[in-house]
Amino acid sequence: MSESHPYQDPVAQILKVDTPTNWQDVWIDYPTQYGLTKADVPELIRLAKDEELTDSESPSIYSGIHALRAAAQLDPETTFNEYLALLAKFPDDDYLHEEIRGMCIQVGEIAIAPLKQNLNNNQIDVWLRVSAANGLEEVSKAYPELRETCIQILREELQNYRDRKKDILDSTLITNLTELKAIEVVDLIAEVFSNRELDEFITGSWASVQVELGLKQESDFSSKQLAPKMPDYMLAWQKDQRQREFQKPLNEIVLPPRPVAKGFGSSKNKKKKK
Repeated sequence: MSESHPYQDPVAQILKVDTPTNWQDVWIDYPTQYGLTKADVPELIRLAKDEELTDSESPSIYSGIHALRAAAQLDPETTFNEYLALLAKFPDDDYLHEEIRGMCIQVGEIAIAPLKQNLNNNQIDVWLRVSAANGLEEVSKAYPELRETCIQILREELQNYRDRKKDILDSTLITNLTELKAIEVVDLIAEVFSNRELDEFITGSWASVQVELGLKQESDFSSKQLAPKMPDYMLAWQKDQRQREFQKPLNEIVLPPRPVAKGFGSSKNKKKKK
């Protein structure tokens, strides 16, 4: 664990900020509220990297997220690259992954090049690539003038689906493109559905994707066609639940979380996130 050093005002005030808002909610205006300036960015980044402050015993476990958000408001490019470096260091940290969308809304076009690099890198953890795809979706939504660029990057990566084994990335890319109403990519999406077993709990069924894209109406399909095919992990989980207790309705099943790496944010998921 890294050695923690005292922080001076105004950066020290970040240590006292309570639970952060969700990424889709309005962030605190940190520079205005706490008197922060661009000169404070290096210290904010140092705070964000301070693992002692994200330990379960620390009263300031959320300070890293607040520090990243504050720094992003002051120096978007530097902070976004530092954020991605933290994400690469702790690829199993759900809390950091959740920040990708809010970060992308904040930094805009700055995010595109590093996200594309991560998305196209088949040597890194797949969840880093998933977050890159989600980030590009958010940039596209927040900045309509960048929509075509982001969709093209997502399309190009989806075209590589035959070059990789079945994993979560293809399902994520289809969901991103569906969320963006990218009807210009519908032929590719149909091709992937025909040639790849997808996680329909993420994508929805092919019928529901067509409805979501506005190409069909729900009345064009049966309820069976619209329903997602249950993936293997859900079947296994449901079987396990049956063995433990009476079977619950599917919408009440709580999936087990992905394991969280020891380090940045690990305790937040276990103890304080709720």
